[in-house]
Amino acid sequence: MAEAGPLLQRLWKHRRVAVVTHRKLVRLHGDVLRASLEYAGIEANYFYIGEGERTKTLDTVNHLYTKLSRMGLSREDGLIAFGGGVVGDTAGFVAATYLRGIGLIQMPTTLLAQIDSSIGAKVGVNLPQGKNLVGAIYRPDAVLIDPALLTTLPHREIQSGLFELLKYGFIGSPQLFRQIEKLTTQFSPESKDFDRAIAAAVRMKLTVVRNDERETGERRILNFGHTIGHGLEAAGEYRFLSHGQAVGWGMIAAVKLAHQRKILSRQISDRMVSSVRNLAPLPSLRRLSPRRVMGAIDNDKKIGRRGFRFVIPTAIGQVKVVEGFPRDEIRWALGQLGVGKR
Repeated sequence: MAEAGPLLQRLWKHRRVAVVTHRKLVRLHGDVLRASLEYAGIEANYFYIGEGERTKTLDTVNHLYTKLSRMGLSREDGLIAFGGGVVGDTAGFVAATYLRGIGLIQMPTTLLAQIDSSIGAKVGVNLPQGKNLVGAIYRPDAVLIDPALLTTLPHREIQSGLFELLKYGFIGSPQLFRQIEKLTTQFSPESKDFDRAIAAAVRMKLTVVRNDERETGERRILNFGHTIGHGLEAAGEYRFLSHGQAVGWGMIAAVKLAHQRKILSRQISDRMVSSVRNLAPLPSLRRLSPRRVMGAIDNDKKIGRRGFRFVIPTAIGQVKVVEGFPRDEIRWALGQLGVGKR
């Protein structure tokens, strides 16, 4: 992060910068970023948004549009999204649409954002009907990842990111799967193993996105665990479950569906489910309404013309996309997760 200013000066010479972030994050790490930008002679204005998925809305976007307009930001200037996934998605969407597009730098500060949401150019916000229903594909000029930022993350946030990290092992890297399976209890943001795991996930996502930026084919495998996961998040009003916990439950559901379809053996499916559960405790889903979860899944943007588009594992490190996946099987999977059961 200390190198951000000189790097931005090379990318954005003589630009003014708007930094969208959280107040708490600036208290923790803002001095380093400010000093780096000032050293490079970059004029920066800071704009703050709330934390959590409930602030990732068009109201927040409109608030930022107003702030940028009052600042007099032009198309020759740029925006830094300094925060986790909510900041990156929301500020990225603002950059994509304000004045029909201004420069964007992603500076992800959570594990989840560093390995997933900041990579791949997807930006957007939620609607009451579902997650990320308004958005764009908008490439940032750079993504600056500093694992040192993770040392001040709450443990729950690290755990949330680990579920997404494990996802990359499920979909394309048996080696990463085994690494996380063995090192779960030893994973620390200060370890080289952690840095290597982040790098492996970033490389994997970049490879997929380069082949299919607009999600017409291969990129769909990145949705592993997310169809049901997003439904669980929405049904819990984005407060009950973290994104990682929701994806963790979604991955378990996908594994159980693969076993039910006789794609995975009992031994392999049990091992995969255990790998998810061993990352961190997952809260019971009894308080969630099956009807509300299914309603949120029905509104998911990953529904194609032939019905649900669902990703299921075929082996450790391999998945496939199934078109027209039956709703009855998804309802069955929710029952297996204990959704609404007393």
